Amino acid sequence: MTQPKPRRKLAYHTATVRNAILTRLPDALMGGALKARHVAQRIEIQERTFTSANWPRDFDGLRIAHISDIHFGHLLGPQRLTQAVDAVRAVNADLIAITGDLVDLSAHEAPLLFEQLALLRARLGVFVVLGNHDHLDNPRAIVKGARDAGLIALEDESVRAGGRDGLLVAGIDWAKSIPTCAARLRRCGAGRADLLLAHNPKAFVAAEERGIPLTLSGHTHGGQVARRSNHRHNLVFTQRLSSGHYHHAESHLYVTNGVGAWFPLRVNCPPEIAVIEMRTR
Repeated sequence: MTQPKPRRKLAYHTATVRNAILTRLPDALMGGALKARHVAQRIEIQERTFTSANWPRDFDGLRIAHISDIHFGHLLGPQRLTQAVDAVRAVNADLIAITGDLVDLSAHEAPLLFEQLALLRARLGVFVVLGNHDHLDNPRAIVKGARDAGLIALEDESVRAGGRDGLLVAGIDWAKSIPTCAARLRRCGAGRADLLLAHNPKAFVAAEERGIPLTLSGHTHGGQVARRSNHRHNLVFTQRLSSGHYHHAESHLYVTNGVGAWFPLRVNCPPEIAVIEMRTR
């Protein structure tokens, strides 16, 4: 396997140390109870319907299953992954979107991950973009694993889902800032997509400027700890777009809590899979 570049090595080392101190050590001290309680939480299905005049009429009523932040590894192993995949398959979506952080730390775990993700099927395809954790070790192995599993991995590009006149789906690779997200979106080559997949919700700033009707993101995990009365009051206090549905004019963003986590604690932001029906105004 290709060795990470120096900057990636540092990020991988930092994430590994954080995982050891904040996840594995507390769980070991509690005899595995933290992890057991964490993975026992039910994966909720969030059904949402959004309406936009920019959504193509030929795809009025399209159902999209949105899953993100799997973080396959120590906290989310094969059994939990099977539960998540089965939940996605059960909703019978027209299109499936996976918006990054497929693995938690190492690409060595990707083959087991993609054995399960290969079971996902949708009429218009299963689309994938990478998140920051996918870049810690070997992002090329993640992209190759996705494509070998029959998934459509998008790297700053746009494709037509469903043929020549199909839904225009754009996907950008991991980007940390609003300007970088905008630059990656420009590389997609489409004046305006119908659907944008981006791990970082900050991509919505550029998406709504272009009038893209729907952007799907993850990354924040809903803060993992949030107030019961307002889920946007959470630990991701530096992230303006942290959880749930946002919209401006004819553009919508949905930020999912995701199904996995990097720390074994979720309070008032349960793991979820979003099912979004898009309607034309």
